[in-house]
Amino acid sequence: MAFWMTALPGGGFAMGEAPDEAAARRMIESQQRGSVTFHERTGRYRWTVVLDHGKTSHGWADTRDEAWWFVAEALNRPHRGTRRVRPRGLWQRPPD
Repeated sequence: MAFWMTALPGGGFAMGEAPDEAAARRMIESQQRGSVTFHERTGRYRWTVVLDHGKTSHGWADTRDEAWWFVAEALNRPHRGTRRVRPRGLWQRPPD
């Protein structure tokens, strides 16, 4: 079990527990680069993540835990273009 604590960009700090050091590092990054706020009018949670070069990802969730899950997924998503796609036209007709 790893206990972590970090300063937030807007002031203040966040802390929590993680099963190991790698999970703790992911949690710290999500706290520093992401935010979750409650929207009174809709009754839902709004999550926002600031990615590299100022690009943002955002969305809505029903619970606070679900919103933080989306923040972690947005931060740990693989970069576009890393997936290898096979070229088209490899299908051949079966022999008669």
